[in-house]
Amino acid sequence: MLRLARRRAAREHVTNVTFEQADAQIHPFPTAAFGVAVSRHGAMFFGDPVAAFTNLARALRPGGRIVLLTWQPFERNEWLRAFFTCLAAGREIPVPPSDAPSPFALSDPTRIRSLLHAAGFSGVRVEGLAEPMYFGPDPDDAFRFVSAQHAGLVRGLDPAAQGRALDDLRADLAEHHTERGVLYDSAAWLIQAHRD
Repeated sequence: MLRLARRRAAREHVTNVTFEQADAQIHPFPTAAFGVAVSRHGAMFFGDPVAAFTNLARALRPGGRIVLLTWQPFERNEWLRAFFTCLAAGREIPVPPSDAPSPFALSDPTRIRSLLHAAGFSGVRVEGLAEPMYFGPDPDDAFRFVSAQHAGLVRGLDPAAQGRALDDLRADLAEHHTERGVLYDSAAWLIQAHRD
């Protein structure tokens, strides 16, 4: 991803950007050096969110902003509910937790506000967004992507059960095929706050 980002930046002649892989909880960002920090579906995987947000706040200038895009709760995200249902093959698959690193760790607005306030942010705004999520131009393309992304859900099933689960997924993707591609409902939070 870093190589791709660097290539795209070079192709677009964007010279005021660098790309690094770092742990936001401990990375020695320059103090008060940035105006904004942005995360698109990444901050919910922080092992210690208060440490990470505190470190990011330290890197922001006074009044600097943090902007996050995170998932709303599991039950509001048709795409993941559908994939879990299809690939469960009749098993009970636990929903990722909302209070530990997972796609839903920042799905509760009360928890979001508490974490950001503890890290030195104020003026926390949480806005709900609901948009169709695109998985590919057609069911075959979407199937290749989704079945690879969620392969762990069928690992360990016997071949017949695995086949049924993948057939169910393929059928569900076909049901969600529109003239704009394979679309599922999704729900996210757009979170904004500023450093004190």
